[in-house]
Amino acid sequence: MTLKSKISIFVTSLFVVLYAAMAVSVIVLFSEFRAEEFQDKLRQKAISTIELLIELKQSNQDIIKNIEKQKADNLIDEKTLVFNKNLDLIYTSIYDTALNSEKTELTILTNKKEFFNRSKNLETFGIKYNFKKENYYIIVSAIDISGFRKLNYLIYVLSFSFILFALLAWGSTRITVDRLLKPLDYFLKKIKLINEHNLDEVVEVKSDKNEIDLLAYEFNQMLKRIDNSLKHQSEFTANASHELRTPIARIIAQVENKINDQSISVDTKLFLQNILDDTNQISELIHSLLILSKNDKTISNHEEMNRLDEVIYDCIEKMSMIYPDCKVYFDIVVEQESDDIKELRGSKTLLDIVFINLLKNAYAYSDNKEVQISIVQKSNEIECSITNTGKIISIYDQKRLFEPFMRGENAQGKPGFGIGLRIVERILNLYKAKITYSALDSNTNQFLVLFPL
Repeated sequence: MTLKSKISIFVTSLFVVLYAAMAVSVIVLFSEFRAEEFQDKLRQKAISTIELLIELKQSNQDIIKNIEKQKADNLIDEKTLVFNKNLDLIYTSIYDTALNSEKTELTILTNKKEFFNRSKNLETFGIKYNFKKENYYIIVSAIDISGFRKLNYLIYVLSFSFILFALLAWGSTRITVDRLLKPLDYFLKKIKLINEHNLDEVVEVKSDKNEIDLLAYEFNQMLKRIDNSLKHQSEFTANASHELRTPIARIIAQVENKINDQSISVDTKLFLQNILDDTNQISELIHSLLILSKNDKTISNHEEMNRLDEVIYDCIEKMSMIYPDCKVYFDIVVEQESDDIKELRGSKTLLDIVFINLLKNAYAYSDNKEVQISIVQKSNEIECSITNTGKIISIYDQKRLFEPFMRGENAQGKPGFGIGLRIVERILNLYKAKITYSALDSNTNQFLVLFPL
């Protein structure tokens, strides 16, 4: 989950919780207010009924009922019971029948001055009322239709506004977060463009007043430290390689001269030839380390145009001189027969290194000393495949194929140091080209190089 989503969810959740707490508080408070207000209505109803009853001297209950019936503030399902001091029923409303809980409620009234309870929507109020030194017990029950309707409407309004404002909170928070973190998006885009080839790139810092700009500044400083460290490491490797190449070249020259000496024995020549082979491998390793120690900007990449087929022909000739028993089959395919192979801009020396390494690998790991190479020119790219027959590379080794000094299971007993493909990949990066490996079948390997046009 992204930081923007986390912030939006957190702010929206906080708003939802606070709004829900506020809404529940309002509903509870309004519910209590409604109950208290209805209790006051019932109290007023009870008192007015007993006073009216006493004023008419309990003789005209029909008149009292008619008077109550004509009142504008009559309660819904109203039931009124009036008892004298002896707990005898002296009045019932026209809508009323005796309450089931009459005896219980009268018992409550004898001990308390008044009570109020609720059973579902029916609410009952009882009061012990002293009038002219005589006690009367009045029980009034009714349903607060108006109050409950207002309460339900309030719940509906708050529920609807809760959903509406939750959505508004999410949308506004998301928009606000997007705007506030826009510099972070820019920062992330710049980071994605930075790799080991362009560590001198920096992220623009507009000010030092916010955390993102401070982060960008520290990131730039970190890149400088990493770049300096890599430069020192590359300089050391390059200097060491240069220093080693001179004595290695002397050793090779002296051993070659000694091999050409006719006065030495055959066994000595074989011994010296083994030394020469090992020394040549050391020289090749030093040359490879020298290339790897350089970054892409320091590797020579002259702006010259090269036809890929001509480069490959030259590499095939060099291969035949190094490995006379190597057979290379070369094929060229273009989409339109009239087209020539398009030229690539770059260094021919680097392209030679790429294809010499690929041809050497294909030859070294083949089971018949044969290599097939083909060029397929398309409208937007040139495909170059190098194929051989031999033991295929395992799935595990394929994942590490272009790591330096990687030697797979099929390399047992084969000469090499495991850095040739790493060099090939680095050089191809300069051309924005890609290289992939695939096993065409159980005994066929193929490296595919794609050059964009």
